[in-house]
Amino acid sequence: MRPSLWFYPLVPLYWLGQKLHRGLHQSGILAVHHPRQPVIGIGNIQAGGSGKTPLAMHLIGLCQERGLSTAYVSRGYGRQGKSNLLVDMANLDPRIYGDEACMVASALPECTVIVANRRSDGIALAPKADIVFVDDAFQHWSLKPTLHIVTMPFNQRSSRQKLLPAGPLREGLSALCRADMLVITNCPLDGCDSKALALELKLSPSVALHCAQTLLDMPQPVGHEQPWQGQTALLVAGLGQSQSVLDQWKALLKSPHAATLALPDHASLSGRHWASITQAMKQSQAKAWVTSTKDLARLSEEQITRFPLYVIPLSMRFPQEVTDIFNQLEKLCAKKGQPLPLPS
Repeated sequence: MRPSLWFYPLVPLYWLGQKLHRGLHQSGILAVHHPRQPVIGIGNIQAGGSGKTPLAMHLIGLCQERGLSTAYVSRGYGRQGKSNLLVDMANLDPRIYGDEACMVASALPECTVIVANRRSDGIALAPKADIVFVDDAFQHWSLKPTLHIVTMPFNQRSSRQKLLPAGPLREGLSALCRADMLVITNCPLDGCDSKALALELKLSPSVALHCAQTLLDMPQPVGHEQPWQGQTALLVAGLGQSQSVLDQWKALLKSPHAATLALPDHASLSGRHWASITQAMKQSQAKAWVTSTKDLARLSEEQITRFPLYVIPLSMRFPQEVTDIFNQLEKLCAKKGQPLPLPS
């Protein structure tokens, strides 16, 4: 019997608890915060990596290119403490802010990055931002953002998946009707048929659908290392879909037999996990190790300099033939009565 089958009896309890929690907010028993400025919630219906953070960074970049001041609010998963904090660029410590917040702040220094357990408290720390992006907000019923954007990996769109705790789904596919936009991530580089996907997912015509491709660049040196030359390396990922990412990296590097180490998402890279990395380096006789920018944010200076280190940059691309996603974002915000304050 598969381990997940043991959790099947708990699925109705999870569904009932979720419905009750949502109903308490919808009935007004629990308060719902309505922000004054445009707020974009980026979430998913599946636990694990779905491309939320890369999408948020992509959209923040598009907004900044058009002169908008931006803010990003994260729960700061994995951090120590629960205070509401503005991320200090001079001290990007994942123990204080969490790895994703540090990664976003490092990549987008002009964006105000905030960590807060209650998303509404985080939004309150960015009153002058023209637009605020809120991570993991689709099931955060106490917040009513201007728009809900949901991300879903191309290879995880099956309707046969089960609800938590028996499967990865936080909600069923029917929940997509609440979204204003659905972004299918990790689409094949040779393209995908958005109309066929909409039919497959039984998507409402009111939900804008976009297909996004994930682009991986060759490993970039960290610190004073030499440029990547195809040396023997250990591949390490502590992400939502670590094994899938490692397989993509092996294909990118044309190293099908490369040594790999898959760690849990947000795993602390100290203690036993760091011991696993050092042991794997010795066993594989690797000359260097390769990781993600998100994992890099969790490393100390001592760890960064312990072995030659490289990171694989990741970016998101939308096929040119679809409507520009920023233009659609602008139109949807205006339709909801919170237009973006674009410079004239």
